[in-house]
Amino acid sequence: MEKLILSEDEIVRVCERLGKEIDAKLDESNNGVPVFVGVMNGALPFFYELVKHIRHKIQLDTIKVSSYDGTGSTGKVTVQKQPDHNLEGRDVVLVEDIIDTGITMHYMKEYIKEHYKPKNLYTCILIKRNNLNLKYDELADFTGLETDEQRYIVGFGFDYYGILRNEPYVYVPSMKDIQELNELLDEDKKLHADMTKEH
Repeated sequence: MEKLILSEDEIVRVCERLGKEIDAKLDESNNGVPVFVGVMNGALPFFYELVKHIRHKIQLDTIKVSSYDGTGSTGKVTVQKQPDHNLEGRDVVLVEDIIDTGITMHYMKEYIKEHYKPKNLYTCILIKRNNLNLKYDELADFTGLETDEQRYIVGFGFDYYGILRNEPYVYVPSMKDIQELNELLDEDKKLHADMTKEH
């Protein structure tokens, strides 16, 4: 590990604070049962920790979008799974792991407003990166942590080619970490290629 961004304890404290902030906003709105929509797959650890700290009775849903390939944003966003609930006229809280370039959040907000017509759409993120290559200056309604860290981060939903999402904290991996991960991924690829040949 090169640098710890958020420890397990810090994540819980952040989610407790965000829960109170969101509950206060939902009290103001008073618009029935709100729907919390988690963005798969990266936001799911944060999503499930966050909703434990919400006082309101809520419904849970998910949306899946893709804009990353490995460790870099492609700049093109595609929706791969739609929410299951009817969101029209509802209070919707969109829960995402990070605002980085702003592209994904900008696209999702426009998409949900146009296709689902919620009464209120609130956004909640774990991390806001002060990105030097910002495309859209998107601000979330509720933000866990703002950071100037520009390096790639992993853990607690943030992945490296699909792995490390289950780590309970967020950190910058060291070069040694990356090397070991690449070796693990190569071995896994060979193992499953060999299995395919055997069958």
